[in-house]
Amino acid sequence: MTMVNTTQERIDRTLTALSKAAASQAAALMALENAPERALLVPDRLTGGTRQRATTALSALTDAWQWYSVLTDLAGRARALRGDRARLDARAIDELDLLLHGPVPQLGVRPAKLASRTDAALRTVRTCIDEITAAWNTHLAVVHTAEQRITTAAATAARLRLDDDAGLAIARRLLAEFAERAATDPLSLPESLSAQLAAAVAAAGSGLDELARRHDALPQALREAHELLTGIIALIEQAAADAERARGRVLRSRASLTRLPDNVLDDERHGLRTWLDRLTATAAAGRWKEASRGLDRWRELADATAISARRVAEANAAMLRTRDDLRGLLAGWQAKAVGRGVAAEPELAGLYRQARSVLYTAPTDLDRAAALVHAFGAAVDRRTSSNPGPNPEPKPGPEPRAGPGSGADSGSGARLGADGPARSRPGGGRGPASAHNGSSARPAGKAPGRGVAATPWLILPACRPGPDSLAPVCRQGGGRPRPPVDAGPTR
Repeated sequence: MTMVNTTQERIDRTLTALSKAAASQAAALMALENAPERALLVPDRLTGGTRQRATTALSALTDAWQWYSVLTDLAGRARALRGDRARLDARAIDELDLLLHGPVPQLGVRPAKLASRTDAALRTVRTCIDEITAAWNTHLAVVHTAEQRITTAAATAARLRLDDDAGLAIARRLLAEFAERAATDPLSLPESLSAQLAAAVAAAGSGLDELARRHDALPQALREAHELLTGIIALIEQAAADAERARGRVLRSRASLTRLPDNVLDDERHGLRTWLDRLTATAAAGRWKEASRGLDRWRELADATAISARRVAEANAAMLRTRDDLRGLLAGWQAKAVGRGVAAEPELAGLYRQARSVLYTAPTDLDRAAALVHAFGAAVDRRTSSNPGPNPEPKPGPEPRAGPGSGADSGSGARLGADGPARSRPGGGRGPASAHNGSSARPAGKAPGRGVAATPWLILPACRPGPDSLAPVCRQGGGRPRPPVDAGPTR
């Protein structure tokens, strides 16, 4: 009797478990069939690895339905046979025990094992659907982002009237390919295609952004180009004017006046002026992209030409500036000789007259003038070093005022004009080497390269401007003023 009760309890537990399993499987099967993502398992819409995976999942789903049906039928027969009796007879127990614990006909497995197989098949289907859904959602995000960026780029292209933009066309083609493969084979879509799409979309967007920047900046860029051209023309004209001025006034065997090629502005193909006119007309005709790119090449040539024009202008202006610097340096040495009382000595007076004659004779031989100024300065230096004169350390007089045309620095007795010929050396000497390069002295009151209106001089502490404002009056010995030697007219 005890064994019968044990068997009946076992039958009841198995029947209850099978009924619960069948109910759970029924809910899972209905959920799978009614889920929107169930459409992802249609093999005819899939390709590649995703199709194989979907086919396996559908086979598992078919098995699950079949096994669920077997289990449902078996559980129904068992419940009907069990009934609601409190105690079962031996014959009913044997039939139920065989039905619930014996092998299922044609399947060869017990009902509990069959229920486990059904659950496993359902999990396989669910896992496949989840994997395909996750892959599709990932790719869908890529598609959505690419579509948004392409839409923005397309709006820029439309504003610029560039609907046939090549970069945008490539991005659209890759997006269509990516979306198609994402829909049909999301599990096998290579990451390289996603990276390729992202790169194409980024390139299209950045390319159109750059074109938009060029388009919007073109009017200002053309204005700046015309301003640059105007500056180049001004440099060329200044260089020509300086060359013309220097041609009859300066002679220097080791240097020559320079100029840019005659066709640098008006050459039919590459002249800066004619080329810029063509670019301006091209932009006005609506071919802004062609004009913008051409303007880049024009700017490269214009910048290089501006550098050359500036160098030519500086070189031509330097000829007269060197002459004027030598004049200022000579006047400085002469003022020093006057201040030390040695200017009238034959050697110094002769050297001074020779140097002045060359410097104030047109055309001026710069090489000979530099040599003479150097020789005069060296002689003054030697003479003042050996004979400091009657008043080697004169006390500063009243602060001098520069006369008309003079740019002398009234706060220092060691400067000539704005820059001064050279710094005084201890003992009152001057470095004459600057007479060769013409870069350390400028005439008083004149900018470099603009000539001299009056004989410049070096203001020393013991000197003051004379009444004609052309030459200083320096105090000698007992304080009696004396004019410098040969303060003649300028040229």
